[in-house]
Amino acid sequence: MTKRATIEELARWLAAQDDVALFGHVSPDGDAAGSCLGLWHALRALGKRAVVCLPEGVPKLYTWLPGADAVVPTGEPLPFEPKAALAVDVSEHARLGEAGMAAFERCPARAALDHHGTNEGFGQLTALDAGAAATGEMAVELIEAMGLTLDRAMAECLFVAISTDCGQFSYTNTRPQTMEAAAKCVAAGIDVEAVTARLYRTRSRGRTLLLGLVLAGLEVSADGRMAWARLSEAMLAQAGALPEDNEGIVNYLLEIEGVEFAVLANERGSQTKLSLRSRATMDVAATVAVPLGGGGHPCAAGVTLDLPMEEALAKALALARKALGAE
Repeated sequence: MTKRATIEELARWLAAQDDVALFGHVSPDGDAAGSCLGLWHALRALGKRAVVCLPEGVPKLYTWLPGADAVVPTGEPLPFEPKAALAVDVSEHARLGEAGMAAFERCPARAALDHHGTNEGFGQLTALDAGAAATGEMAVELIEAMGLTLDRAMAECLFVAISTDCGQFSYTNTRPQTMEAAAKCVAAGIDVEAVTARLYRTRSRGRTLLLGLVLAGLEVSADGRMAWARLSEAMLAQAGALPEDNEGIVNYLLEIEGVEFAVLANERGSQTKLSLRSRATMDVAATVAVPLGGGGHPCAAGVTLDLPMEEALAKALALARKALGAE
């Protein structure tokens, strides 16, 4: 049975471990990649052997982060046999992916660090703060609880984790602690202009073309409260884009005036990944993601369904209409 742990308890647990593997979730985003790498630097500073395992490896958008070249794609041979596993920013066991779940369970000691309110806990202990804007925010606290001071490498990774998950400090999940954690990263000497330029003002040609293709197929409900779009494998090929280049596209849908719910249906073989967003008046995790078997936050959630894109999209839209009282 999983024990709910404080950051201090998790810090003591980590201090007692050796040969630690840090696991991120499938389709890793900035928070997963940045938090894993920030903690990897911290564990190495404590003299411990550590390795980061991410499904598909580090997304191209984050390959410049310090330590990214040492990340091992989940399922590939590791440099050592880990004795302890820490799931980072993983909202549920299944989000580790098949290879990740198997590797995680092979470790005698297992824990999780996360900020998703739908996380019911897994491993032997789980430190969860649903109020945190990002797991990176919690990672800053965890590193301090381990008796360390942020260095530039840790700070750069964790600033990316925090900034990307709170929309550059513009989402409703931004709280004083979020700004304080980011300020500690800046105080550690990161180049804020260079980091934010890489994150928000640099886009590959393929990513740019993909954005245009997706938005060209945008649809909005008759009452203007819902917006949706599709991202097919054919679009990826046409744009010359990578699967990870879909990150953030759903936010363009929610930014349309009057829209309260947005969904991007992403075709992945026989499956469809739904990226869900909403205004603060609608809990998209509770009303759409969880009923479909997914999870996330009140205003940002997701789920992957074993359904063709149109069927998956129809299920999400039906639940959203009900939640908005638009039936």
